[in-house]
Amino acid sequence: MEAPQRERRARPAALSTLLALALLSGAAAEVAAEPYMAIREGRKCGSCHVNVRGGGMRTLLANTHMQEITHYRDLFPEFAEATEVFTGQITSFLSLGADLRVDNALVFQDEPNAEGRVPNDKVFRSNVDENILEVREAAIYGLVDLYPEYLSSYIDVSFAPGGTNVREVFGLLRGLLPWGSYIKAGRFFLDYGLGYETDDLFSLDNPSQNLFVRGRTGTDFNAYDDGIEIGLQPGPFHIAASVTNGSPGDSDVRFTFTTYAMLRDLPVVENAIVGASFLRVAPDGSERIAYGFFAGANLGPLEYHAEIDFLHDDQDAAAADPAKAVGTFLAYGELNYLLCDWINTKVFGEYADNDGQPDNTDSAQNRFGAGIEPFLSRFLQARLFYSVANGPENLPIANQNWLVMELHLFF
Repeated sequence: MEAPQRERRARPAALSTLLALALLSGAAAEVAAEPYMAIREGRKCGSCHVNVRGGGMRTLLANTHMQEITHYRDLFPEFAEATEVFTGQITSFLSLGADLRVDNALVFQDEPNAEGRVPNDKVFRSNVDENILEVREAAIYGLVDLYPEYLSSYIDVSFAPGGTNVREVFGLLRGLLPWGSYIKAGRFFLDYGLGYETDDLFSLDNPSQNLFVRGRTGTDFNAYDDGIEIGLQPGPFHIAASVTNGSPGDSDVRFTFTTYAMLRDLPVVENAIVGASFLRVAPDGSERIAYGFFAGANLGPLEYHAEIDFLHDDQDAAAADPAKAVGTFLAYGELNYLLCDWINTKVFGEYADNDGQPDNTDSAQNRFGAGIEPFLSRFLQARLFYSVANGPENLPIANQNWLVMELHLFF
């Protein structure tokens, strides 16, 4: 499911400079709703998020232990001296949450030559092609605990970008069956692989830039579907399978399966995760099968994880000749280091081979980046990232550098 196309808005470069200074003056800490936080803490996604897949509203446990989880620093004395803070809990049965992300991005791209080609081996590009200032996310969450710890109703409504959109609305039944079982029915994000809140960070204005793991598998936080999910969570394990509507107007359904183990207090490393996912969806005239494997661990302040995925698309052209089926190899890796016990620094790399032939560099695309992600207080986070993407020379949009600055207000 594609994210809605977003309107382009140019702004003076001075806005980028001002926001960059604001971010750099704050230094950094750690990011909510990210796999590296779960691995560092040795907790499954459902420990800190109402949706066991991760993302969206935070649980009371997460709000209660926000300082230990995020390592935030109250850089503003007035915040540090506050005696009361909002936890999102309105009553014992009703809770609210929200995320507001405002981004400014500078997009660097070389001018195409007479043949429409650009270099695909650059680390720096001097030409500023676009400046984008926009609200990347504005969402409100609501949770009603009808029978606390057993039956609840949850809603996630997005107001930007693209107008009002109900991304998730489901009923959640748990605690009645053994092995930490749960049943979720309604509309929800697909449980596949490692979920990254930053999936669309480098495609603010152009969903076609979602070229890598989450964008290609269709399982980012813009991908939701109507259906039912059944899961088991015995001990350190998470096992979930869902059947959802799939492609509109199609008689087939989408099937998704994910399993992983979150292991704690291991020798040498502290915590580790290892898992696998599978997805099948069959729109008219084609079939997509995706499967992937992911793993990660932490050693003190150092955390690292990676995911590889394989996509197989059997389209109309492959009906007569199975050899024409299109295959894609995807990979993502990330390294995080907790600097000075509160500054999270991150480097990452992504790779996509568009035709399943790793030696065919004409179709391969990659992106590398680094940045910092500060929590300036309990409710305020900032980001500063720089990324370099290179792809086919005849696709200028696949050869861009991005400088992204973000302010994130949440509760």
